[in-house]
Amino acid sequence: QRAPQQAHFVEVGAFLGKSTSFMAVEICNSGKAITFDVVDTWQGSAEHMAGGEHEAKVVLQGTLYENFKSNIKPVEHLINPIQSASLDAVRRYEDGSLDFVFLDASHEYKDIKADILAWRPKVKPGGFIGGHDYQDLFPGVIRAVREEFTKFSVAGFTWLTRIDDGKG
Repeated sequence: QRAPQQAHFVEVGAFLGKSTSFMAVEICNSGKAITFDVVDTWQGSAEHMAGGEHEAKVVLQGTLYENFKSNIKPVEHLINPIQSASLDAVRRYEDGSLDFVFLDASHEYKDIKADILAWRPKVKPGGFIGGHDYQDLFPGVIRAVREEFTKFSVAGFTWLTRIDDGKG
């Protein structure tokens, strides 16, 4: 399924901007006028503190947002950063207004479940919702996705489902 010409995408959870940059390059390659909002607090989490020396360092130094901005520099004109918690940012969007939502913020069960429940209604019928880290390391992601969707696909650690009727 290809995105429409005037699509609106939202990524929730960007951290240092690797997936954000990848998506922006794909948006650029599409030649379409796709709005791409990226939601994150850029404050890090306990998960990041355990993620390795570099991740812990940028969290402790409070330089996550600066690192993100530096990493997206070549494609920053395609990205609208929104510094906010997911459940606050979701209120910016009307139900049925988004073509694609990618969830990659907290991997704790209660958080990903809340993100799915909050963001799913924002996706248009025919649009997509998905996320990252569908893997044994993050059982909360697997549990929440399985509870909320009967049909979804998994490629690598990424899950994706099409919203057929606006309800998922």
